[in-house]
Formats: sequence, structure tokens, C-alpha cells
Amino acid sequence: MKQFEITSFLESKFPNTLASQFDIGKVGLQFGSKDKQIHKMIIALDATKDVIDEAIEKKCDLLITHHPFLFFPLLSVDYDSALGKKLLKIFHAKLNIYSMHTNFDTAFGGMNDILASILNLTNIKAEKEEIDSNCFIRIGEVPQVKLQDYVSMVNINLQDFVMRYVGCDEKIITKVGIIGGAGANELNNAIKLGCDCLITGEVKHNQALEALERGIALIEVSHSVESLFKEYLQEMLKKAFPTCEVLVSQKEKDPFKPFR
Repeated sequence: MKQFEITSFLESKFPNTLASQFDIGKVGLQFGSKDKQIHKMIIALDATKDVIDEAIEKKCDLLITHHPFLFFPLLSVDYDSALGKKLLKIFHAKLNIYSMHTNFDTAFGGMNDILASILNLTNIKAEKEEIDSNCFIRIGEVPQVKLQDYVSMVNINLQDFVMRYVGCDEKIITKVGIIGGAGANELNNAIKLGCDCLITGEVKHNQALEALERGIALIEVSHSVESLFKEYLQEMLKKAFPTCEVLVSQKEKDPFKPFR
């Protein structure tokens, strides 16, 4: 199986055209050759040192990540820096790296639909019938429930992830918006769409204060919740390319540790 065949399949499901403006040129094949033969691939959220070492140790031909490895333009490379050392390893191993970021978040069947399904939302919809690069949020319904009880329900479904929330415990929740990753910048949109609560992976202090003052609940479920991408994509690729071995990184860890 060649890289361009895998690329073609992934882009048919999660088109690069759905990537946000800030992501243009950062999704797709970031390193490697489109003609490279792929026998074994590994999936991770990020191309960390441990993940790259694991990919090389396991003799993988392709590393697929959610977050782009190179997010900012390179003006110089210091071989003694953390990034420089990773780049040298990638080049020496001839490892292909392919990334799907906001195009995966936005697409039907992508990150936000996965999260909405795991959280048992019903009547799930995108904000527009025609998905485009600005259409992140998914909206769904839950049986009428107080915020405090709903947070407990979300915690049961996402028990491996650290959570915190904003809002009155007695607030009634029926309509929920969800965005994986740092989605609290869509707060105004969630309010316009009639959401009682927005679930996302990253919330800034000023966004939490704004939500509190405007009466919408916020549930922050940790940015690492996007690691659900790995198992989902593994199953999809196994079915599409049965002759390829598809692994999920075992070395990847959430950089944050909870203190209890």
C-alpha cells in the first residue's frame, strides 16, 4: 500500500478544505514521500519524542497525528534543540508523518460527532446543513437535568479525563453544544444556537467569567479528550487497509497530572 492511497482515503473522509484558516498548509502529509510503501502505521495525538521513538522502534512507515507536528514555519533548525533532535530522527528513519487537525474536527463523522455520540446526545446536528471550515460545533439534546447532575453523567462517560465546570449547579440543561479541543471561543455561537451548556477541551479564565455572566454553563473535559481519535481512526483504517498493520501509540501520555 502506498502513501498516496492512504492519503486519498483519508481526504475523502476528512477533506483538507475543511481545515480552519490557521490550519491551511498544516494538515495532510507533513513529512515523507507520497510514493512510500506503507506496511505499518501508528496513530497518536501528538508527534512527541516518545511517540517518534516508539514509531521507529516498532518499524512503522507512517505516523498519523491529530495535532500537526510543525504548526509554525521553521526559520532555522538547531540539531541540539528538542525539535531539531526529533527532526533528525524522522529524516534518518524516513518516517512519513500525516496530520488531520481541524478538518477532522469539522467533518461529519469526525471528532465532534464522536464526542457527541459518546456523551449520548440525541438529535445531533451541525450548525449548518452544508459543513464548511467554520462549522465546528455539534448541538444535541439531553433529557432535562440539573447542571451538577449532568456534570456527573459526563464524568462517567469520560472518566479518564480531568474535568471542571462553570455555572449554577441548579441550572437546567436540555440543549448541549460540543467542541473537542480549545472551543470556548465559540461561546457566543453556542449562545446564539440556544445551548444551555457548552462542552469543550480547553477554557481560558476570561471565557469562564464571560460564560458565568451570560448564563451559559461550560464543562471543560481536558484537551486530551481528543485522544479518542486514535481508536476511532485505527478501526477505520484496519477496515480500509486490511493488509496494513495499524497500531495505536502506547507511549503517549497526557502531559497534565491531576492533583487530588
